[in-house]
Amino acid sequence: MTEPEAQFLTSVKVKVLYFAQAREFAGTREEELVLLHPTDVNRLFSELMNAHPKLASIKGILSVLVNGLRVSEDVELKDGDRVALVPPVAGG
Repeated sequence: MTEPEAQFLTSVKVKVLYFAQAREFAGTREEELVLLHPTDVNRLFSELMNAHPKLASIKGILSVLVNGLRVSEDVELKDGDRVALVPPVAGG
């Protein structure tokens, strides 16, 4: 087996944290997902939208933070990453 083939057989475990409306739509505060490596935020979103279809309605407004840093959807995820989904919050 070549190294690129072996790479596809590994997995990445990430913890997803949901805030505000994302928490409501997902029905949970957090969950762990195991995804095939390599993976990125965009692939994570695909998995999350399948598991929690209501999230699709707010996907475009969510801020995505990986280990506390705001990232784009093409950022590669690593084993042990913490991904936070944060919708805009109005206050007063």
